[in-house]
Amino acid sequence: MPSRADQGRQGLTGDTAITHSVIMRLMSLSLLVFTLASPLAPQTATEVEADALCVRNESQRAHLFAVDAPGAGRLLQELAPGERLCATGATVGATGVVSVFEDFDALEGCSRLVPVGQSESMRRYVDFDRCFWQSNSDQ
Repeated sequence: MPSRADQGRQGLTGDTAITHSVIMRLMSLSLLVFTLASPLAPQTATEVEADALCVRNESQRAHLFAVDAPGAGRLLQELAPGERLCATGATVGATGVVSVFEDFDALEGCSRLVPVGQSESMRRYVDFDRCFWQSNSDQ
């Protein structure tokens, strides 16, 4: 337990220091539970060729999609339901970005960080970066 002088320097005294300690332990425990429970979480992005980064439209209507993969550049294309867009020749082991927009005129959309070698699927479009993706949703 830190001395009163150490607690004062940290801005914590008496019960506040104990409360802070309990909160930090609870946060660590929560992180541990989340880490252990992750296999029960929704499905992760699907694997593809090692140098590819892909996005699939699993929604009910066409949307504008982008794939930005290090070493492969940025692709932009409207995808009908069920279609997929892939950037190949990307840097293996890097992380890219897949994005979706309502249409060509939209300023806001949804984006996900995806490791090269995987494909992410957009299941339902919702404005302001609230889309349902395969890796963050069971819908």
